Amino acid sequence: MLKVEKFTCVLALFMLLNAKGFSTVSIQLDSMVLAKVKQKLHDGTASERTQIAYKALIASANKLLSIKNPTVMDKTIVPPSGNKHDYLSISRYWWPNPEVSNGLPWIRKDGETNPDTQTDAVDRKRLGTMTGGVKSLSLAYYFSGDERYAEKAASMLKTWFLDDTTRMHPHLEYAQSVPGYSKRRSSGILDGKSIAAVVPDAVAILSKSAHWTQNDTQKINQWLTDYVTWLTESNLGKTENNQNNNHASWYKYQVATLALYLGNKPLAKDMVNLAQQSLEQQLDAEGKQTHEIARTRSFFYSCYNLDALTSIAMVGDKVGLDMWNYKTKDGKSLMLAFKYLAPVINGEAWPYTDIHGTDVSDLMDALARMSVYAPSKEISSLLKKSIAILIEKEQATGKKNEDLQSLSLTSSLFL
Repeated sequence: MLKVEKFTCVLALFMLLNAKGFSTVSIQLDSMVLAKVKQKLHDGTASERTQIAYKALIASANKLLSIKNPTVMDKTIVPPSGNKHDYLSISRYWWPNPEVSNGLPWIRKDGETNPDTQTDAVDRKRLGTMTGGVKSLSLAYYFSGDERYAEKAASMLKTWFLDDTTRMHPHLEYAQSVPGYSKRRSSGILDGKSIAAVVPDAVAILSKSAHWTQNDTQKINQWLTDYVTWLTESNLGKTENNQNNNHASWYKYQVATLALYLGNKPLAKDMVNLAQQSLEQQLDAEGKQTHEIARTRSFFYSCYNLDALTSIAMVGDKVGLDMWNYKTKDGKSLMLAFKYLAPVINGEAWPYTDIHGTDVSDLMDALARMSVYAPSKEISSLLKKSIAILIEKEQATGKKNEDLQSLSLTSSLFL
């Protein structure tokens, strides 16, 4: 009887996915979980948190319908190439040198964002608007079936990647530039992580819409193929891959995710293997992330790196590698890294510098992934405590936590 009931549930979900599912394989989003959330939203059995999050998603999507599509052509600072199609950003932790009349070259103040680096004069803010907008719109389309959201998401993707007059060239040669320095910086590759995080799954969702064609998919896949080629063959890409911190993790995440999406499983597998091996250099015997704790935002960057590593582990599942339970010869693992951060969740003070203080929200995405793909009593306990901390803060401030809101629509935590 149990087997029959289980088969019936699977069949029902299959039918739901077939009716309004994805035409291509999702990468970071779990299509089965999304189907369950959608079903519960439609039949009125979704949790109150999920219903609130859905309403907020629709409200955000409605506002996005009327915005101008972001494009790299709108920046006012021209890249060194002289071509506005080339993406340009300025590294956020760099400031004019007060001891020099013209401020050049700029100097680094780790963890302190210079607001002048985040303006519309360069592309980083627009890239965030595009990827964040496409994510919200594609999810709004998936849950509601409203074609207006698919049309706008498709339009934003075409403007940024496909239209000859507005497209970004598929490289990051001038990302995270620093005024006064002519040398290009591999750290700018970090800017591209939102492309890998959003575009493959958005295309999978939009593939059901009349506003996104197979030709559109072929064109954006060519852009992504060219981008992966640049990531893997350029000197900047090779340099970034050889770092020992979150930059290398997010580089491997981008290549692994896009390679898997594009059907290049050998390359994706290579990246997951390299990420597993990198635990030897990134962690000490206690699970401390040695390169991240040296930062002025040491807790944040420790969580940020785990966000990347657990995202890579999800790719690993799809290429036959279990990074969740992988251990180096010295016993270093993802679990060891989580254990090192656990005392903060349990109320202990963080022993290193973090100029903005510790925020459990920074660990939520990675912790939620770990709870699904490598469940244990310890991880379950940490997750419950983290959620309780954030809910208590919500009640105190009257403001919903964005991480919990997002997880309530894309994970099984609040089903």
